[in-house]
Amino acid sequence: MDKVIFNEEKHQYTLVKDNGEKIDLVSVTQLLKKHNLAPDYSTVSDDILKAKAERGKVVHEELEKYIKHGEVGFTGELEAFIAECKIKKIIPQNSEFMVWNDEIAGTVDVAGIIGENELPFIGDFKTTATLHKDAVAWQLSVYAYLTNDTIYERFICFHFPDADTCRVIEITPVPVAKIEKLLECERNCELYQEEKFELTIAEEEKILAVQTELKKLDDRKKELEKAESELRNYLIEKMEETGTKMIDNDMFRITYVAPVPKETIDTARLKKEKPEIAAEYLKSSLTKASVRITLKG
Repeated sequence: MDKVIFNEEKHQYTLVKDNGEKIDLVSVTQLLKKHNLAPDYSTVSDDILKAKAERGKVVHEELEKYIKHGEVGFTGELEAFIAECKIKKIIPQNSEFMVWNDEIAGTVDVAGIIGENELPFIGDFKTTATLHKDAVAWQLSVYAYLTNDTIYERFICFHFPDADTCRVIEITPVPVAKIEKLLECERNCELYQEEKFELTIAEEEKILAVQTELKKLDDRKKELEKAESELRNYLIEKMEETGTKMIDNDMFRITYVAPVPKETIDTARLKKEKPEIAAEYLKSSLTKASVRITLKG
């Protein structure tokens, strides 16, 4: 069976075929950097990069030992990770495992199941102060592409901006077609370029016209809602003063509704004071894709 050997010092993956043939593979990290799909840290000093790399290595090693062997270390990041997994119903099942094909290879930080439905997820650990979601999306998507035996339904980044924080960030996968285009560009020694969607002049004018008209209607709606609120308050005051329960004529009917007790759950307080109970009833779901249009001027 084919296997891959990783040289950590050179950061080199080598595919060893059944017949003994050895093929040097391109790492996913190198691939994304080459095609400008990874963060550019060239302007950051070597000392800062070294310090951040050392922190990242320590955190990754602790998380790996915990996931694979249940070893509890000493970092705040691990404590925050364990707490967040409990709240979000995340069960990490594997860590630091290699994925590859005949061209590229990489190492997945974590995979497991999440939520009440136990959906399979693939994840990455990031210890940078700023999270570059697009880069993480590419990284996880390429990893998932290289994995043939599991279909991951959720892509997650565990972000550790400081020693006491673990943020679970949902990541939107990159379409398979884009990954295959990236690999094709790599084979052809071409630089990958994202396809840009540009509006025609007619489309721009239509969007402007529709949004302008909607804004006028929205402004008018707010005016009417304000007038209605003032009118309702006036009616409540007068009907309570006179004991009137109903006004009924040929045009409309107005019925007085007395106040009744209402009970609600203070979810913010529940999450803060009893996080284990809040986590038990927490329901996780993805929102639908949308666009936000903002008029200028």
